Amino acid sequence: MANPRYRRLQYDHQSLVSLARANPCVSLQPVDLLLPPEQYLVAITCRSITSIAGGPHFAQMHQFLLHLHNDYPRRPPVITWRTAIFHPNILPPERGGATCIGGWTPSESLNDLVVRLVDMAQYRNYSLKSVLNEAAAEWARRNASMFPLDSVVLTIPE
Repeated sequence: MANPRYRRLQYDHQSLVSLARANPCVSLQPVDLLLPPEQYLVAITCRSITSIAGGPHFAQMHQFLLHLHNDYPRRPPVITWRTAIFHPNILPPERGGATCIGGWTPSESLNDLVVRLVDMAQYRNYSLKSVLNEAAAEWARRNASMFPLDSVVLTIPE
């Protein structure tokens, strides 16, 4: 009989595959050869800001790595942004790509987390209290009327 973490990883894998099938704006690629995988490269298609040098610059395609470490799901997965992004709660890749998701409970599914990350990229979900990128937070305070940047809403399959 499989241990609880292994069963959770299996469930997460099946759920993420279903999420990607139901939402053409999400694709995922397992990074490791494990079954179920412990790392995924997730690509999302939604409008987000990559920089504000000379005015905001936008991109439609973004990638982040989900790493399901040994303490997952007791602790949240490690999320590392791989493409340029300008966001209060996400560091750009050249600064490590760290992502602050706020609260986490072990009962939260990876599908829910991916939905949150898509919402974050669009500035539909962001926090100005626990920021990683102070310049992005200051810019967001001044430009909140622009948000959300896109209308992409993911459907979580039953």
